[in-house]
Amino acid sequence: MRNSVAEVGEKLQEARKAKGYTLDDLQQITKIQKRYLIAIEEGNYNVMPGKFYARAFIKQYADTVGLNGDQLLEEYDDTVPHTHDEEFVEKVSSSQTRSGNKKQDSFLEKVQDHLPTILIVLLVIAIVVAIYVAVTNSASNNSEDMISVDSSNIVSSENSAQEDEESSAEESSQSESEESESAPSVELVSSTGSSSVYSISNPEETNTVTLAAQGGDTWVSVEADGEMVEQGLISDGNTLEAEVPAGTQSVVMIIGSAPNTTIQLNGQALEYAPEASENVRQEIELQFETNASETDTETEE
Repeated sequence: MRNSVAEVGEKLQEARKAKGYTLDDLQQITKIQKRYLIAIEEGNYNVMPGKFYARAFIKQYADTVGLNGDQLLEEYDDTVPHTHDEEFVEKVSSSQTRSGNKKQDSFLEKVQDHLPTILIVLLVIAIVVAIYVAVTNSASNNSEDMISVDSSNIVSSENSAQEDEESSAEESSQSESEESESAPSVELVSSTGSSSVYSISNPEETNTVTLAAQGGDTWVSVEADGEMVEQGLISDGNTLEAEVPAGTQSVVMIIGSAPNTTIQLNGQALEYAPEASENVRQEIELQFETNASETDTETEE
C-alpha cells in the first residue's frame, strides 16, 4: 500500500513541475520558506513551525499550482494534521467588521463624553450675550447712574462666566492628567532574540491585541493564560484582533513572520526588541501587572 503522506507530496510536486515552477519560484509566489515546501513534498510535517501551519501551507501550495486545495485536504483528511484554519476566514472578516464599528462607536462616545461641557459653555455664552444686549438697549434710556449699575452687573456676569470657563478648563486638565497617569505602559523586560517578554503596567479591564500583515502574509496565534484566543493565517494588508479576557495575567503570541507583522495593544504600537531583528519567528509574552488599588480592594474584601 502506498504511503498517503507521500501521495500528497507527489501530487503537489507533479503539479508544480507541470506549471514549470521551481521550489524557488514557489517560495517567491507563496512567501512560504523553501524548507517547508520541501518538507510538504517529502511528507515531513514535523519540521513545520507549528502543527496548525501544515494545512494552511498545503492549501496555499495546492491553489498556487492549479489544484483545489480544499478538495485535496478533504481527500487526505486522515493524513494531513488538523488545524482550525477553516474558521479563520470568518474570524478575520468578523474582526475587521468589529474594528470598523468600534472606530465609529469610539468617535460617538468621545462626542457624548464632552457634550455636557459643550452645552455649559454655550449656555454661558448665551447668558453673557443676552445680558450685554439688554444693557446696551437700556443704556440709551437710562441715566449715567443706571448705566454704571448695569455696567457693574455686566462685569460681574462676565467674571462669573470667566470663572466658570476657568473651572471647566481646570477640570478638563485634571481629567486628562488622570487619564495619562492611568494609561497602560509597555516595558521590555527581557529578550533572547527569538522570544521577548514585556511588562504591561496599568492594563485596561479588557485589552485588545491587534496583529497586522504588512509586506507579506504571516501566521500567528494568541493565547491568554494558556487558552487559545485566536490563530491562523493573515493575508498581506489584513488584520486580526484578539480580545483578551478580563483578569488575564499573561498573553503569549507566536509570530510566524515577524518582518511582515506589526503588533498593537489597545491601539499602542509594540516594538520588537533590537535583538529580534534577525529572527523571523518570534514568541512574544505580555505580562499584565495587577493594579495596586485593585489588589488592596481584593485584600480588604
